[in-house]
Amino acid sequence: MVKRKKRDKLNETVLKHLKGFCQQGAEFQSPGNIPTGHFLLDFAIQYGMDPTKVSLAKLEGYDPAKPLGLPLGKLVEIFGEEGGGKSSIAYRVAGFAQKMGYHVAWIDTENSFSSNLAKINGCDKHDLIYSNLINEENPEKKFYAEDVLDSICKLCEAGVGVVILDSVANLVPKARHDADAESKFMGLLPRLLTDNMGKMVGYAAKYGTLLLFVNQLREKIGVTWGDPETSPGGHSLKHNATVRLKISKKGGKDADFMVPDPETGEEVLIGRHANVRIIKNRIAPPFLETLHIPVYYHPYFPDIEEQAFNIGRQIRLISVLKGVFKWKNIQCEGRGNFIQQIKDDDLVDTLIGDIKEKAIEKDILLPPELIQYKIKSPKKKTKDHETTLEK
Repeated sequence: MVKRKKRDKLNETVLKHLKGFCQQGAEFQSPGNIPTGHFLLDFAIQYGMDPTKVSLAKLEGYDPAKPLGLPLGKLVEIFGEEGGGKSSIAYRVAGFAQKMGYHVAWIDTENSFSSNLAKINGCDKHDLIYSNLINEENPEKKFYAEDVLDSICKLCEAGVGVVILDSVANLVPKARHDADAESKFMGLLPRLLTDNMGKMVGYAAKYGTLLLFVNQLREKIGVTWGDPETSPGGHSLKHNATVRLKISKKGGKDADFMVPDPETGEEVLIGRHANVRIIKNRIAPPFLETLHIPVYYHPYFPDIEEQAFNIGRQIRLISVLKGVFKWKNIQCEGRGNFIQQIKDDDLVDTLIGDIKEKAIEKDILLPPELIQYKIKSPKKKTKDHETTLEK
């Protein structure tokens, strides 16, 4: 009792002298999340579990109307090899943020923005706050890494919901730009990021902005043991990131989606699967499994049944009990068997129709694939056919 009185008195003294700097109790109200459009990835980030192996009805605090995904007010890094699907995930995040009413800023240091990929992933390029570091009014003016990092803080302060930097590796400091090609600047970009990272993360937390940094891969020099791969930007970026996702290409025969071109008949690459590993996650327990998500380069729906199943589980349209999935009259043991049953009975249109109805009713966001999917209208029987049946 005596210790409690001393502690209460100490708290009063501290709060009195440090008014405005600290408060009683550590509470943080999360501004929300921006989905990536891949339910398996979003669920793993928020809960550190596989949604197909847990009963969502019994999961504490789970609300299908609240989107899962990347947290607002935090820094998220997506890095990996070339062509793995890093920018495609960023396009999807931008598209969902726009649908949720947030302003999205895209800083394109690589000059690689693709209008086609943005449209496929549901991102409206006309609604983006876009910069490719070129001043059209004054072409001679140059923007350096220092200007980009300062602009990110100003975008947060202006109320932008999502700021996407694609990519960190292409940031060019002023000293590097003004020097000749043979000059060496060891650790110039990491030092610059270290000096500004605390400021950017602070602005993001204060104004509830998601900072999504896309990064590349490099190899450590002289490393013979362990993982030689690293990402540019130094340790400051790794330490300050709340979530780090590593993207890589999936190998094997099933990785690529090849379909015949209707005009030439030649096989055309439509998309491929990407491997996603959650390297760091401060939101949930570690998730050690590798996730496989589709990355499309053209509007195509080869796995629409699987996507419909994932969203149906998310909004609790499809229930599960002891590994048995149930929806309407379909009851199958195992995720794969349920999806195969949907394919065999040609019920994907009915399932997506039910999903869209519940999404409108509960005000739930849907991924671009389901939004763009056109449900086939049932064929109407003609009078002659009905007469024949009666006879």
